[in-house]
Amino acid sequence: MENASKALIIAGAILISILLISVGVLIMNSTDDTTDSVSKSAADMAIRTFNSKFTPYVGSGQSASQIRSLVSAVNSSNANDPDHPITLDPSDINRQLKSSTKYTVDVDYADTGYIGTIHIKAESKSGK
Repeated sequence: MENASKALIIAGAILISILLISVGVLIMNSTDDTTDSVSKSAADMAIRTFNSKFTPYVGSGQSASQIRSLVSAVNSSNANDPDHPITLDPSDINRQLKSSTKYTVDVDYADTGYIGTIHIKAESKSGK
């Protein structure tokens, strides 16, 4: 009789251990979704922060000095963040700038969501 009661106590202890392990696994699984969500939010914020350095220049009516500032920001970004290079189209825009001309800036985004190419075009004189 004594051996049977010890066996029941051991079996109960094993069941409680299994229950505690199961609860721990459930808690770990539920925090994975939260962790993934936080990681995604952080990545999205990094993309928005990176792109925000260039988006103020997007649109029409940009002056030559604004384009020079944009080119400087792109060159600085390419030097400091080589993982997300930005290509200027045309690449020699600084030589083509005229202070009396307004420019239109458009961007293309890479598959990652970061700005990949910035297109700069002179606006036609008849568009004024």
